[in-house]
Amino acid sequence: MKKLNLLTVIFAMTLGCCGAFAGDAPEATTYQIRNVKHQELLRPRDANNATGTPIVLYPAQPWKCMTWRLQPAGESAFHLKNLFTGKTFSSSSDTNAPQSFVKQIPLAKDSGESPTWQFTKLDDGNYKISDSKSGKVLTAKKSADESEAKIVTAPWENQDEQKWILDKMDPKNLTM
Repeated sequence: MKKLNLLTVIFAMTLGCCGAFAGDAPEATTYQIRNVKHQELLRPRDANNATGTPIVLYPAQPWKCMTWRLQPAGESAFHLKNLFTGKTFSSSSDTNAPQSFVKQIPLAKDSGESPTWQFTKLDDGNYKISDSKSGKVLTAKKSADESEAKIVTAPWENQDEQKWILDKMDPKNLTM
């Protein structure tokens, strides 16, 4: 019986390290979050640390303002903290709006009050990032006449604008 239990544990650990368990949740560490369609990274506009600053996409750089720490907040759920501003982001609490702009806000002192984002690994290896309260997903919106993509939350439509790549980053290698 002990051998069977040990083998079961070893098998489970082997599968766990390869992402077969826990819904393929990302590791709680630091990432740059890249949009699949636009291939640019999430950051506060102009690296501004003011509350209410829109979250936008920007070409990749090894900058702290483009890097987010995923802090565990439940199964496959995280609070996101920007390494440069020390803040997070949220969308409007109006769940009836078809889409809501995502803006930078302070992290709450009580982590239970900070926005929580659900990371769901998709079959293609990318992630869907959903607001835990509304269920709407991070979406990059850019019209032909705009120079930057704005980030909104919108209903899931399985589009590349709604898919995200997590690029693990070592904070020691970042500037600004």
